[in-house]
Amino acid sequence: MVGFENHLNYYHAQGCPLEASIAKGLVLYLNSTLVDMYVRQFSGHTQINATDLRKLPYPSKDQLRALGQHFDNELLPQDMLDQYIQQELDV
Repeated sequence: MVGFENHLNYYHAQGCPLEASIAKGLVLYLNSTLVDMYVRQFSGHTQINATDLRKLPYPSKDQLRALGQHFDNELLPQDMLDQYIQQELDV
């Protein structure tokens, strides 16, 4: 048996695709321990919906671009990803 989810959240820039560097930075940011801890603190779980995503604080476009420079289409080890988050977002 295979299950399929019929709800899909996606990011866009006023209906247009995101710049590749911003999208890559967003991937790193959303997979960071920082965001995981934030989501768990406020919602109590990691199942987030579109409203949760809208309420999430996001880095600036420039910060996302800088993060995106560290993403080479493969997810990084968590400790390395979190190091880049700390470096680029100064947290």
